[in-house]
Amino acid sequence: MRTTFEARGYTVWDTTSPMFIQEGPHGTSVLYIPSVFISYNGDALDEKTVLLRSTAQIAKSATELLNLIDPVPVGAQPRTNHVFTTLGTEQEYFLIDRSLYALRPDLKHTGRTLIGNLPPKHQQMDDHYFGRIPSKVLATMSETELELFRLGVPVKTRHNEVAPQQFELAPIFEEASLAVDHNLLTMD
Repeated sequence: MRTTFEARGYTVWDTTSPMFIQEGPHGTSVLYIPSVFISYNGDALDEKTVLLRSTAQIAKSATELLNLIDPVPVGAQPRTNHVFTTLGTEQEYFLIDRSLYALRPDLKHTGRTLIGNLPPKHQQMDDHYFGRIPSKVLATMSETELELFRLGVPVKTRHNEVAPQQFELAPIFEEASLAVDHNLLTMD
């Protein structure tokens, strides 16, 4: 149990991630400010605080290690001042035509395939992976990339994946906390 004045959380602006504007309801615009959520005592109440603290610790420890490995003369500036952790997330997804989706109660109710048979060669169908991207899928990918561009998410790669109707979108490697924010925007 905590005393009443300690039973609260604080949001703090995460200045390592840029703000962005998205279209809101009824023609409005919404300003999103990336934030962290911490307790009265500074405990993490979200997952982003843990990520920011761990990347800061990795940067500190890696900088110390690199300066121990490659020492400089006494009084000189260290060669390594900071280490950045980077991340390149991939978004793999399946696209199913709306008319086929409507025929599948498992997809409609759970968002997952619960019934059906395995593909004849499982996920080794090179004809899909190395084939050209269908025009309807390419249009969907292009629209998604445009929306992500408007939000400042740098998308670099798009291609077919191994399973039938599986595709991938991959951004440019960037600092870990920013990559996570961009990955969440992409999923949204």
